[in-house]
Amino acid sequence: MARLRVSHYRKGREPTMFLRSIIMCCYLMGAYWASYHFPSLKMVFYPTLGAFSFLFMHRVDKIKEIRRIILGAIIAVTMGSLFYTISSGAISFFLTAIVTITLIQFFKWNAAPILSVSFIPFFSHAVSLWALPIAVFVSLTGLLISIWLIAKVEQLTWYVRLAGRISQMLAPMRTPLETLKKEL
Repeated sequence: MARLRVSHYRKGREPTMFLRSIIMCCYLMGAYWASYHFPSLKMVFYPTLGAFSFLFMHRVDKIKEIRRIILGAIIAVTMGSLFYTISSGAISFFLTAIVTITLIQFFKWNAAPILSVSFIPFFSHAVSLWALPIAVFVSLTGLLISIWLIAKVEQLTWYVRLAGRISQMLAPMRTPLETLKKEL
């Protein structure tokens, strides 16, 4: 079976983004459900996970970059946990912020949620130094698997054809909506 590559940067990409949105929302729902029903998984879901999902949803074809961002997030939350373990005061919070921003700039991690994830220890009050880094690792690895799944589905021939047909059907509706979008 021949495989075609879907162009993610063309005008009629609504079906592709819809698939990505559905898979990401299912993942977020599952992470929230697990963290709500199982106390040991409480930190697997955190609001920043939604920001990572949205960021990764637009970078499906850049898995290497996504892995770098995940590594940065794990380093940042580990550092935040370490600073919080040493002291839970404002100075530790400031040091976490300044060191994380420096690392983001130095390693060119183009992802603001990395800074947000470094602050989680200051608001969650984890009992163990390693609890949050492990939770962030597990949740972002699950997100990476979802991204990989999206990339594989988008390469399937039947999906490329279906996305093309849906895009053609939506084309007449797109023109009036684009005019409205420009006015807003």
